[in-house]
Amino acid sequence: MYDVIVIGSGLAGLTAAFGLKKAGKSVLVIEQRYFGGVVNNAGSTRKKELVSISKHFLQNQRYAKYGIATSETLDWEKTLNWINTIEEKESLAHEQALSQAGIDTLFGQATFVSPHEVNVDGIVYQGKQFIVATGGEDRTFTFEGHELTQDSAAFLTQATLPKEILLIGAGIISFAFMTIATAFGATVNVWQHNDQALKIFDQSFVRQLIEINKKRGVQFEFNQTIESIERLENGRLKVTSQTGKQQEVDAVYRVAGRVAQVDHLVLEKAAVEYDQHGIHVNDYLQTTQPHIFACGDCNDQAVPKLATYAVLQAQYLVDHLVHQELAPIRYPLPAMSTFSQPKLAQTGVLISEALMHPEQYEVEELDMDDWLDSRKIAEEGARLKVIKRKSDNRIVGATALAQEADLLINYVTQGLHANWTKEERRNQVYAYPSLVNELDRFWS
Repeated sequence: MYDVIVIGSGLAGLTAAFGLKKAGKSVLVIEQRYFGGVVNNAGSTRKKELVSISKHFLQNQRYAKYGIATSETLDWEKTLNWINTIEEKESLAHEQALSQAGIDTLFGQATFVSPHEVNVDGIVYQGKQFIVATGGEDRTFTFEGHELTQDSAAFLTQATLPKEILLIGAGIISFAFMTIATAFGATVNVWQHNDQALKIFDQSFVRQLIEINKKRGVQFEFNQTIESIERLENGRLKVTSQTGKQQEVDAVYRVAGRVAQVDHLVLEKAAVEYDQHGIHVNDYLQTTQPHIFACGDCNDQAVPKLATYAVLQAQYLVDHLVHQELAPIRYPLPAMSTFSQPKLAQTGVLISEALMHPEQYEVEELDMDDWLDSRKIAEEGARLKVIKRKSDNRIVGATALAQEADLLINYVTQGLHANWTKEERRNQVYAYPSLVNELDRFWS
């Protein structure tokens, strides 16, 4: 019997496994797809690499009228070959690292047969405690022809990029993919079931980001729910919505959010409760079975489904299981960013909340186009909104739309944790030149 059985080897599972083994626990890690999880093998890592290349391509397009005279195009096949040389050994490397640390590994599908037992390929393994870290998966659909759609992993690993694609959904993954696909020369269509994109972000900045993508050729269709997809004789796909809208494309990708990947676990056999939002956990990340825990995208904690939060939860569980910490998990100020170009990033109090309570908050908007960091990359339309609490003049939130919005928001997040006033913020000295110097100069 193992002290702890970890199901899933993504960032959360790896963090928990290595931490518990270091503390002297006997640990078994079970993985059904690839060690290292989606992020390392077919997810955010590949997405960041593709966005990085797209970013430089788009930046050079802007430079074209300021000195770069040679036109350029991006080659999907060469780029994917390069990325594959970096990422293709990820699964093996993580499996070997686990083995070298003295952690047992199994490749296969784990299903619970009792609260203390799981079955993998007909063999039952027992554990005193369990950590479920199976992550999430792209939302699936049941409309006619749904089997003709592909998931985000397929987009990020395909050998060739289709000429015309349709993205189902207008969330964070969709905006990353439209940045990538348009830079590599594809025609992009986006269908969203309601009238709102990137709903958690400031909608005025979202509308601006949509307009930027429209200029790149992206076609947005809101309030369009897909009714059917059929394969045509020419090999293309005909997509039909419930309103009668039709579109012919070469490929359709499901990027309408992610859901917990738990259905295959047979959690009922362990008396662990879950629903469409994930495995039910309390503030100690315990499920309805006190010895079974869930961390990362597979649980129903009301936090962003991001790798940073998955790792934070896993680190908490290591402390909790090793030191028997009784304090519930506590989360830092939420900070997040899109993978698009430009990026949309935010931290702390949301703009929507500030606008709903004008008696409490003041929102100040800054035009960043005159900042040196914007001018040197020929950027237009860069904006920053800062939220100040009226009662004590404290900075409590910010959102930015810019090529380096994530870096700027991280600077602001540091100030939020320090609880600085506007004046105290200006007293901090950073290396020069940097983006934060621009913030000080213009936010007087």
